[in-house]
Amino acid sequence: MATNLIYMPTFRARQQENIVLTSFQFGEHIYPMIEIVKEFDRKRPEEKQLSFQEIHLKLIEDINATKVFVDLPVYLNERASMKDEVLLFSRRVTSNREKRTEHLLQLAGQSAKIIPVVSSFLNRTGEFDTVKMQVDALRDIFPSIGFRILINHFNEDWAEVSAVATDADFIILDLDKIPPYPSPPIKQIVATWNNFNTCPKIVLRSAINSEVLNVNLKHSEIVFDADNGLLDQYRPSFKANSFGDYAGIKKDDLTSGGAISPGFLLYDAVENQFVGFKGNGGKGEDKFLSDFEDVIVPDVLNSQSAQAMKNSPLPYLSDQNVGWNILKNINAKNESGKSQAKFKRIALEHYLHCIRTKIEYNELTVV
Repeated sequence: MATNLIYMPTFRARQQENIVLTSFQFGEHIYPMIEIVKEFDRKRPEEKQLSFQEIHLKLIEDINATKVFVDLPVYLNERASMKDEVLLFSRRVTSNREKRTEHLLQLAGQSAKIIPVVSSFLNRTGEFDTVKMQVDALRDIFPSIGFRILINHFNEDWAEVSAVATDADFIILDLDKIPPYPSPPIKQIVATWNNFNTCPKIVLRSAINSEVLNVNLKHSEIVFDADNGLLDQYRPSFKANSFGDYAGIKKDDLTSGGAISPGFLLYDAVENQFVGFKGNGGKGEDKFLSDFEDVIVPDVLNSQSAQAMKNSPLPYLSDQNVGWNILKNINAKNESGKSQAKFKRIALEHYLHCIRTKIEYNELTVV
């Protein structure tokens, strides 16, 4: 059951996330997880469209990590507001156990690197024993399997998972939106899985949920609705070996995009909290996008959180922090900051660098 894993950042395999996935040096203690939520990474002319297998094998090959968890998330709640390609993939593939397994098997070319993630279909389709069925289909191909259990389904899923997990596997407890603290329901679950030592255990939770909106941010103030307490709680409260989150960005509902609303959440690695920044209306035709350059970037660079990270003995804002370098380049007018998508990359790069730094300086260690 020995593992070097400390941290599992979770990505949705979208454009800005893929840029980070294929450029960041994760090292031996960070295994990213990819949630594949659509068949293709982007639209191409039909005659040039790559297959699911071609797209994702290449992506995984290019990730600088020892291992990569791959999930086709069963937990998604379908809704009419979802992007068409996400809804279609959910209905055709992830809601069908056999088709989902077929898609994972298409990635066998990277079997030494991939840890396929299995979830029970009981609460999705009403089928029983689906964990074992999936394991039987995958075990001979992939050396390790990840089991994802949503906390609301723990009691139903635990018996299935604990019966088939081996010492080469990983169990992921997904807290969803439940606060990462030892409430009575969580204590009952921890009491059950604390006695399970067959394989490493990971606790997953997004610090920034879909309810956190740019338009509601208070400029230069702590975002109290963004709770990164799991970083401190995954061991003492959950007796877990590792933790996972969505790498400093919001776990959104995969719906179609709305209007541009300039905003940015800066991770303060010293205080383990997020500080919000928002635009003020700007000027001219691109008044909303110009707020990124004219308001948000200078105020982030001059914030108390930035100063605290500069003064920290840990190099949170070193030259290896790609996100911080992009902010400085925008402020120096060396590159454009008029892109909401770019700030998603900045948030990812900065957060990942800070967590990697904590690991490198033994603030987070292998159990």
